[in-house]
Amino acid sequence: MRPGLLTKPQLLCVAYVVVHTLLHLTAGWFEVQPGIAVSIWYPPCGLALSLLVLAGPRYWWLVFLTNFATAWIANTSRPLWTGIFFPGLLTANYALAAWIVRRLVGTRLLPGNTRETLVFTGTIMGAPLFSAVLGTAVITFVGRGKVPTNFLEFLESVRDWWIGDASGLLTVVPAAIVFLAPWLEGTRALRTRADNGAFAYGWALLRGAVLIGTLVLILIVPVLREHRAFYLCFLPLIWICVAHGLRGATLASLSVMVIGLIGMHLAGTTAAYSYIFLLFVVAVAGVGLGLGTMVTRRDEAEARLAASNTELTRLRQLEFDEKVAAQLSEEKARLEVLRYQLNPHFLYNSLNSIYGLLFESAQAAGEMVLRLSDFCRATLTGPTDELPTLGAEIDALRSYLDVEKVRWGDKLQVEIAVAPEVGNVRLPPFLLLPLVENAIKYGSRTSPEVLGLRIDARLVADALVIEIANTGRWLIPDKTRPESTGIGLENLHQRLRRYYPDAHVFTMLERGGWVTARLELTREPRGSAAPMAPPTREAQAVPVQENSRT
Repeated sequence: MRPGLLTKPQLLCVAYVVVHTLLHLTAGWFEVQPGIAVSIWYPPCGLALSLLVLAGPRYWWLVFLTNFATAWIANTSRPLWTGIFFPGLLTANYALAAWIVRRLVGTRLLPGNTRETLVFTGTIMGAPLFSAVLGTAVITFVGRGKVPTNFLEFLESVRDWWIGDASGLLTVVPAAIVFLAPWLEGTRALRTRADNGAFAYGWALLRGAVLIGTLVLILIVPVLREHRAFYLCFLPLIWICVAHGLRGATLASLSVMVIGLIGMHLAGTTAAYSYIFLLFVVAVAGVGLGLGTMVTRRDEAEARLAASNTELTRLRQLEFDEKVAAQLSEEKARLEVLRYQLNPHFLYNSLNSIYGLLFESAQAAGEMVLRLSDFCRATLTGPTDELPTLGAEIDALRSYLDVEKVRWGDKLQVEIAVAPEVGNVRLPPFLLLPLVENAIKYGSRTSPEVLGLRIDARLVADALVIEIANTGRWLIPDKTRPESTGIGLENLHQRLRRYYPDAHVFTMLERGGWVTARLELTREPRGSAAPMAPPTREAQAVPVQENSRT
């Protein structure tokens, strides 16, 4: 707390003293008729119990001092003992009630479940009854001033006292608990659907004006007043409770009591009519608090359900993200394994070629070493966090083919045709290298003199089609050949299944002296940013005629 600022409990105590004093000094307004000592509403009792429930019974001394001071200010002709006894009686009674309430239901002195409703009803009705009976008994025993002379007058005196205090508790305590408890505890007050929106306050004022206007009409229109048409107020009351829950119900009950008493005071009334109005207020409070509690509990349940759904969605998303992260980590690990499987595979072939060239041409062997260095730099040091583009893969293939051309010379003729619109398409790394390796390795065995190699990439009907063709003829599969390691095409199939599930077609055909490996991809690889293009047909499982060149 910054210096010079009061804490929330201290602010609550200051507000209690001020409001208690003002209401006690204006208590005459709540006497239903001048000369008739019947006051059916004494709000300071409700303020005292609210303070002791919210802030704790330890503030009993403040309640006592405030009651003592206001009692002497209002009537200095009373005997000294009354100015001490009655404030002490009220303070002890409500401090004990607050202690019991806090132990049973905490600071929520409101109707709710069965336990909360019983505690609320017992406190509102029982605490003022205890004060009324004991206080009236003391006055009767002392016998000074106007005191009951028989048992019937004793009961009437108890009734008048009890009515004033109970009505004050019934209308003040719920409003204080609903509005002050969230502020004091630092929590957000629950708002109903009607409390949200651009015109929420306007609609709230309209509903309150309809309720108060209806009550005023009943009090000033003779025919309505004569027939005691207070039941007309229940329509706007229900409208308020359904829209605003307990917040609206508590304000409605408090407003009806204040406006009704002031109106009867100004218009003039009788004690009998005031009791009828009291029964109406009790009905308003009962219906309002009951209906408002149901609406508020419904909104609380919906808010908890929404929060649970949000948390469940978050947990599911977190679980999904963790699974995706684990899958991506596994994918990356698998990719690294495949990557370093391929590179040694190519390096072994290249080193064998360099060894052969050393006996034929040292210059050619040196040139091949330089080309091999360029290829290794392009592949081994490339980025691994994202998939390369088709253009980057073609560049890597060019480096590889430069190495092979040093070895084969004019016996290797390469033609590369890549459409511009497919250069930025993402591909898994090393997807095409096994096919190019096989084309050179096995095509050289069946080509007459010059090995022709053609690489073509284009869009056909919204699908990426890549063809790698070599001159020569088909070799009959022979798994017994020692040079067939099986790494190249196996890696290719693994990647196609992993990155293009149900979205690829791979075929190998021999036609017109050419052997063609044709790869058709209908979308970008899984994990890429967006689809390459809407596929025009479902990728079907085409029988793959696999050469034994593995």
